[in-house]
Formats: sequence, C-alpha cells, structure tokens
Amino acid sequence: MKDTKEHIIKTAFLLFLEKSYKAVTLKDIIRKTGLSNGAFYHYFESKEQLHKEVIETYLFRMARRIYEHYPKSSLWNFIQDTLNDAEEVHKKIDEFLLAGSGYNFLIFMFEAMGQFPEIRVEINNLHKMEFAAWVEIIEIAKAKGEIRDALPTELIARMFIYVPDGSYLEFMIDANIAKYKLVHRRLWEGLYNMLKV
Repeated sequence: MKDTKEHIIKTAFLLFLEKSYKAVTLKDIIRKTGLSNGAFYHYFESKEQLHKEVIETYLFRMARRIYEHYPKSSLWNFIQDTLNDAEEVHKKIDEFLLAGSGYNFLIFMFEAMGQFPEIRVEINNLHKMEFAAWVEIIEIAKAKGEIRDALPTELIARMFIYVPDGSYLEFMIDANIAKYKLVHRRLWEGLYNMLKV
C-alpha cells in the first residue's frame, strides 16, 4: 500500500515538473500511474490533496532534514555534515534532474506558494530554522577561536546561506548537478578558510 502511494506521489511530481501543476490533469496522473480510478481515489480525493502531499514529500520533508540534527562540535564539521546531507538529498532527486526537469523545481515551488498561501509560511519557517542553525554554530566557532570575530555573526550566516544560490541558478541553466555540488562545496570551504584563525 505504501509503495502505491509513493508511486502516485512520484509520478505526480514528475508530471508537475514536466508540465506544471495547472497543466496536469487528474486523468494525466491516473493514466501515467497505470492505476484504475478506484485505486487512485483510495489514496487521494483530489488533485489538490495530491499536490500538497507532493510538496510535503519533495520540498519540506527533504529540507527539514538538513539542519535538524548536526552536532555543533565545529563550524568545519557542520559545513561538512551539511554538504554531505545535501548531496544525499541530491542523489534522491537526481533522477528528476537528469530527466531534464530539474530547472522546473523553482517553478514548482513558486506554483505551490501561489496555490497554497500556507506554503509561503512553511518556507519562511524553514529559512528561519536554517538561519538560526548557522548563527548558533558561528557563535560557537567564534567562542572556541575556530574563526575570526571580524564580521558580525548574522552577516557570516547569510553568506553561507546565500553563496550557493548563484551557483544553483547556473546549474538550473546548464542542468549539471555534479558541477553544482562541486561549486557549492568549494564556495563553502573557501568561505570557511577565509574566516578561520
């Protein structure tokens, strides 16, 4: 049963990436899953309900993992844990990206915010959680003498959060996930090396 539900969610996600939420019909999703109408409706009552489940699975569940559980022994270790976890997430979505649909992920996210106002609130909450995690580890690193105290903590936190965004935009254009992961790692490690004592 769980596998069937996951199959529906994954199929819908691929279709939403390929065509957009508005362009995909329930008939398209049911046909693509290979299920009967009755089997589909056993799991989801509507396209809207399915869309919310796709958003939870491919946007929030993955994003929540990233900053929830890292040890705060050092900024360097935090960076490595974050990068390694992000690379695991990328492995999970590689099949979508390699299918040529990865650049549509932001469109998917913006469509979700337009469809459900509560999505914007959840995304803001994720950003706050991410920012708080970076502020905490940077303060620890400064207190331990791991990095210099030359810049305000909040500024350093924002640099770690925003630096990968430019490389992500480049990735969306050329759809090269391997290049994005390498650039992301080099940027964060380079920033760390500029800050360390």
